[in-house]
Amino acid sequence: MTCAKETLQLSCAANELIVIEDIFYGRRENGPRCGLFYSVLPAEVKKNVTFQKDPRQLDTSDTWEWGALAVSSTNEIFVTDERNKRIQVFSMKGVFIHSFSTRDLKPVAISTGRNDTLWVILEGYDIQQHSKEGHVLAKFTCSSTSKEIIYGIAWHELSDRIILTQGAWPTEIVWLSPTYTTTPTSATCNLNRLSGTGSDEISNKQSITIDMKGNIYVIDKYEARILKYGENGVYLTSFGSPGSGAGNLNNPSGICVDSLGRVIVADAGNSRVEMFTAKGEHIRTVAYMQKPRHVATGGEGQLVVLNQESFVTIFPKY
Repeated sequence: MTCAKETLQLSCAANELIVIEDIFYGRRENGPRCGLFYSVLPAEVKKNVTFQKDPRQLDTSDTWEWGALAVSSTNEIFVTDERNKRIQVFSMKGVFIHSFSTRDLKPVAISTGRNDTLWVILEGYDIQQHSKEGHVLAKFTCSSTSKEIIYGIAWHELSDRIILTQGAWPTEIVWLSPTYTTTPTSATCNLNRLSGTGSDEISNKQSITIDMKGNIYVIDKYEARILKYGENGVYLTSFGSPGSGAGNLNNPSGICVDSLGRVIVADAGNSRVEMFTAKGEHIRTVAYMQKPRHVATGGEGQLVVLNQESFVTIFPKY
């Protein structure tokens, strides 16, 4: 492929397969540009699904971390659509199912919770719990008690708490105890700092995930590393470091833990998805793709990735 008088050569090992996802040449909104989106996958992975709604219908590029992503236990994919103030829902085959409004507030982060309910951060200050059909179950107004932006959200299954990252520099890890009722409720947000988490190891934490043992993993974006805490918030270790080599990270943006306990990181600055053990040992690069921003796993071993261009890619195996 020749682009701006330069030749791009792609190669991979004998047991890998290059999948071309998108090619463009010409002018885009931000001026002349040409390029190639591609993924390098294990050879046995022969089909993955990439989809994007019309950019006028799905926009995740105008605020925070280019939208957010969650997958239910029944394999529905939920994508935040910030400009249109709604959540879009797709099947694991990339088929649009439905969408629901978040009224006048932009959804900037999302997580599944107990009984496949959805926990959504709105505008960075308020939290809502929805059914996966979109019905509002609970509202928590945090703007009245805190002026700090909430960035990341995850459900801690063992304690049934909602864990959040709050504040820019430094960032604190805080928690919220949900209430479950048969009728929608509204309450003031009562956030508590997670015991054991101090600001000495923090620069700017954003996306957050929790493994089956209750360990908490948080992206420290500007230090290009992952922080690991025990289920009670005790700091355990960190892994990853700035760079482009094996195990290095550059502007990591999204994180999840799969059913085998492996930590998967959207390494946006290096345009790749990385995999680590729970102890922080680098396993391998899962895929190379343009600016991945968020990752989630499906119940049948799928990996779902949302990138900066608002493309969602589903890897059946990884």
